Amino acid sequence: MEEKELPVTWRTLDEAVELLLAEKAAGRRAYCNFNDIIFHSDTVTMDSAYMEVFGKTKAEYEKSQEIALKKLKEDEKRKTEEAIKNIPEWIAKGQSLIFPNRHDEWAKYVQMSAEGWTHGVDVKNVLELMEAFKNGATMEQAIQIFKNQGHSGNSETLIRNIMFQFSDKGPEFAEATSPHGLSDEEKKLFEDKKLENYKLASIYATEPGLGRHI
Repeated sequence: MEEKELPVTWRTLDEAVELLLAEKAAGRRAYCNFNDIIFHSDTVTMDSAYMEVFGKTKAEYEKSQEIALKKLKEDEKRKTEEAIKNIPEWIAKGQSLIFPNRHDEWAKYVQMSAEGWTHGVDVKNVLELMEAFKNGATMEQAIQIFKNQGHSGNSETLIRNIMFQFSDKGPEFAEATSPHGLSDEEKKLFEDKKLENYKLASIYATEPGLGRHI
């Protein structure tokens, strides 16, 4: 009996095996290629397929996934709880490094970050950079700190955006770390932010008691 190849219409291993078993039940021989593993209708079972792909029976695999998901949820809960404990410290430290008119927005951002998917890692990264600038770091030194933080593409963009929004060195830093040239629209946005920071520096440098003095 000729063995036919089944077209790729499945999304999961279960679906592939069920199609092969249906062919077998209908008295036909068939095979399919699942992630470069060939399964045949006359020999495949759900457990044999799982053993081939995952090294576990279906029940063992599902149990391991259940355990992994439970651990992931516990880890996420622990990270969130730890981040929330740090909210007051992160808010206070950040407010000592930024202009007073940005204090409220900073507090809101820290709260959102601690309770969100980053668990405040982005807050810690930004605080490290802003503190480095406060202590006299050059742009080249700040960029090296940034690189050492080990960002992916998404987190790199996130840190650049937060720095741009809150740091008095934000537009310069975001410009220096841009992976591409700036469009005319971006150039205007950056220049406007630099001007805003310059004006704020002048205001807070002459008004004691407002917090940050540049």
